[in-house]
Amino acid sequence: MSEIWAKSSYDDINKQTITLSKHVSDVLEVFKNIEIKIKNKSLIDATKIAIYLHDLGKVLPSFQIKVLKNKMYQPWDICYEVPHSLFSIFWIDINKLKEKLNGEDYLNFVISAVAYHHWRERFDDFISKENEMLKKLCKLIIDKWGEHLQNNLDNEYEKISNHGEYKDLITLNRKWLNSIINGRILLDLAIPPYKFDYEPLRREVNKEWILVAGFLQRCDHYASWCEEEGKEEELDKVEIDPMNKNAIDSSILTKVGESAWQFVALNNKLDKNIILIAPTGYGKTEFAFLWSNGEKFFYTLPIRSAVNNTYERAKGIFGDDKTGVLHSDIDLYLLNKASDEADVMKIYELAKQLSYPAIISTGDQFFPYALRPPGFEKLFATLSYSRLVIDEIQAYDPKACAIITKFIEMLYKIGGKFLLMTATMPKFIEHRIRELIPSFNDQVEEVNIYKKEKRHLEKIYKHKLRLELIKSKTDSTADFRLPEEKIDEILEQAKRGKRVLVILNTVAFAQEVYKKLKEKASGEIRNNIFLLHSRFTLNDKEIKEREYIKSFYNPKSVHENVGKILVSTQVVEASLDIDADVLFTEICPLDALVQRMGRVLRRYFYRNGKVINKSNNDEHELSEMFKAFEKEPSGEPNVHVFIFDDKLQSGGDLVYPKELVKLSLAWLWKESQKNNLDTLLNEVSQFKEDDIDYDKKIEEKIFQQEFLDLLENISQKSGKKKNKKNQESNVYDTIVENNDWLSKIDKTEIELSEYEKYVLVSLFYSTLKQNGTYLRSYYDTLDILEAGWMSEKKSEAEKIFRNIFSLQVVPEEYLEKFEADILNFISKEEATPSEKKLLFTRFKKDVLAKYVVNQPFERGLTPVIKRLNLKFNNNNWEIRLQRWLSDIYVSSHKYNEELGLLKNERYDIENYIV
Repeated sequence: MSEIWAKSSYDDINKQTITLSKHVSDVLEVFKNIEIKIKNKSLIDATKIAIYLHDLGKVLPSFQIKVLKNKMYQPWDICYEVPHSLFSIFWIDINKLKEKLNGEDYLNFVISAVAYHHWRERFDDFISKENEMLKKLCKLIIDKWGEHLQNNLDNEYEKISNHGEYKDLITLNRKWLNSIINGRILLDLAIPPYKFDYEPLRREVNKEWILVAGFLQRCDHYASWCEEEGKEEELDKVEIDPMNKNAIDSSILTKVGESAWQFVALNNKLDKNIILIAPTGYGKTEFAFLWSNGEKFFYTLPIRSAVNNTYERAKGIFGDDKTGVLHSDIDLYLLNKASDEADVMKIYELAKQLSYPAIISTGDQFFPYALRPPGFEKLFATLSYSRLVIDEIQAYDPKACAIITKFIEMLYKIGGKFLLMTATMPKFIEHRIRELIPSFNDQVEEVNIYKKEKRHLEKIYKHKLRLELIKSKTDSTADFRLPEEKIDEILEQAKRGKRVLVILNTVAFAQEVYKKLKEKASGEIRNNIFLLHSRFTLNDKEIKEREYIKSFYNPKSVHENVGKILVSTQVVEASLDIDADVLFTEICPLDALVQRMGRVLRRYFYRNGKVINKSNNDEHELSEMFKAFEKEPSGEPNVHVFIFDDKLQSGGDLVYPKELVKLSLAWLWKESQKNNLDTLLNEVSQFKEDDIDYDKKIEEKIFQQEFLDLLENISQKSGKKKNKKNQESNVYDTIVENNDWLSKIDKTEIELSEYEKYVLVSLFYSTLKQNGTYLRSYYDTLDILEAGWMSEKKSEAEKIFRNIFSLQVVPEEYLEKFEADILNFISKEEATPSEKKLLFTRFKKDVLAKYVVNQPFERGLTPVIKRLNLKFNNNNWEIRLQRWLSDIYVSSHKYNEELGLLKNERYDIENYIV
């Protein structure tokens, strides 16, 4: 008899092995800490059986000898290589399994979970067609090895404490072996859970199927991590106990007060799914923490800097030992925050294992799983007893929004709860969620602070806008210029001691404006002009974010009188708690504009019928209108919106679709007419999105009635006048395609209350046509998802969700230094070897973070690994660097620590976006 190993690891000093019986026992031990969260006994029993059977295929000689180096194993063979998980099913007595499961309801779920708990791309070669290697192995086991391998399994499994309960299930399945020998394909025996071209998956996957596979994968992965780290004593930490609800309430109470709106709004709603619509800076985060109700929850945000900020806040409520964080560079963030590498690794791994009761994350860590790539079951099994917070949904593009709504549907069906939070809820998203959830009004509670606090919010005016039409000096979207008088105006605001925020839509334009400001500024102002965008190296960006955001912290002190200017792109748009006095911004869609405005006079916030100034704690009763911009010196407009007459915005449609920009301007014009838009919103809310005539009603009931005056007497490209009669054919399209009407909005000034912002954005989204450019992308993506499309790889799903159009590059001018730092890093690691698990993280910190920067997609770039002249005695370093540098290229564009990546004018690529 030969001992069967489940895992082995070797280094120069130690050899570590884990037997199969030990591993199965560990996985079952892990499941004990999860099964207490499951109410379905049949599901519990099926999962235990799947765990017990999942690694039977490791009995194969080639796996033991070739993969695990179990050189004393018998019988001896290194030729017949078949994935062990696939071969596990050939050791299951199907009839006994049916008896154990009390029928066939869970039979296919268990078999599929066992066969595919480790999915590999090469599985197609074994499951979807006849495979000669598999056929020969099946014949060899029947003719020669069967009894020997059966004895190996029996001897190994006897060491498991509850072996007697399941031992009859483990028997050589000669019937299935013979069926493979006779030409049957493996997917007829075990239905694959992935890939669109497998017919069963074009239909909806059964909830219990997902849960059996997901719990098996989660427990297997966690047990393996504990074994590899020598932390078997932590097997029970797969689910760390959450913080007590009363302790959470108490902690938040000290911050917001017991009568705060969050406590009132959540009264009798803690067990509900919730859609929360509330103004920016209104305390949505505290609401989410309270809604967690002392249960496991995930909190998602669209950008990493917002995740880092929320993570630090969450630790203050839930505790360091109960709060995890996830995003693509979180290992580096944690390493920079902590001195002990072992602590960093533990925090990082426990978050990846989903063990923390509170996990703060970017959306791209979870939402791509709506595309059902391999391993999606693990996340959804965990979500079946968890809560999910989705913050700032308006910040995602329409394709991502479609994927998120599909994710919400799957979450709801699997048994989890969701909280959708936003300052500006797109109507098409809410409508879709209503369609997906039966008995929506019973299952989902809408908490709309705008409606609840309307009589107060319609009296609060923090922002006064001025729309400014600027004549374009060029036909190129890549070479925008801001007139000198506007540069002077920005500088003049800073000279008055104001914090000035300038938000441009492209990196190239932001760099240009920053350089102009620096050239014309003098004295102290010149040293207080900052630039922030996404085309910096990680190191430079982190330093700038920390220092610049600190300079614009919320609230602004009453004693601060030194002017400063922050020039940026959309990276400051959402979730950053900065406080400016005045904003100069390019036009953008209304919801994004409201987010940008939310960075201005953020120190003023509403609570319990009063406006409070955090700078000096002054309180203002709302018995009459409160205009915050008039409380500041001058009372002038504090939001200046630039519209470029022909191109509208730098970057053209690559940044924001023309449809969204033009309709945003049209609605701002409508607001300037001081019509009762609240009544119009009520009318629009009656329109049904599934009405076949929806677009026609939007055109006839809204645009033809409300916007004819805007288009009156405008000229056409043909030079003809367009009167009201022929305008009525399609006002919507005329607004989108014609620019002549823009002259009517130039110099328009608009005072916007907090409530009017809500109405404007709601109308904007509610009156987008379904066949328009923007919503077409959303509905087309939904149609594909509803057809059952699945992603074959997690990386593919992530790229689809992120809509990635950028590459990681090393500027060519830094190649020599880059190579030298790589060699220095290797020398240092070889001289003082340390934690292997953090090797890549240290490489990111010491090397990549200094040189790698994102740039827009460009054809013909050379992989950086091909430009490096690196030779190693140790082949391991060559393998590592091939992997670590696989998606990094060499760029001819110059890099400047002050300005970031600069476009090489010899190349015809688009402006740098965000």
